[in-house]
Amino acid sequence: MHDFDDSLPTDLQWFMQATEIATAIEEDFDLGDLKYVESAWQIVDGDLKSFGWVVAMVDGRRLYLEYTIVDIEDEGPEDLNITSLPEGPYPKLDNKAWRHWYKPNHINERLGLAAPHSDGAQERQSQRRD
Repeated sequence: MHDFDDSLPTDLQWFMQATEIATAIEEDFDLGDLKYVESAWQIVDGDLKSFGWVVAMVDGRRLYLEYTIVDIEDEGPEDLNITSLPEGPYPKLDNKAWRHWYKPNHINERLGLAAPHSDGAQERQSQRRD
């Protein structure tokens, strides 16, 4: 089901998988409309893999993509949720699992996306997220 390149970062590969699914289920989502990935988190615990990304779109929207995979023999269930975000804080996470947000600069670089500048995104990234 997921034939990934071991030379690429895992979160980049799952992000690409999530965006492929997003284009199929969300008519307003297109990878070509992605301005940059503001922030991300990931938890990989055995067969359970969970990822979250806050993305800025060229039209000014901010979206939160949360992708969970149960990777059993490459045939586990997948779940992708896409939520529109207002300016400001990052989404509250539903469960009590601790997640550390990080700047996914390597994803932006790999996709040739513009880095955040004067729109306040860098300041948001440096704030603590719970």
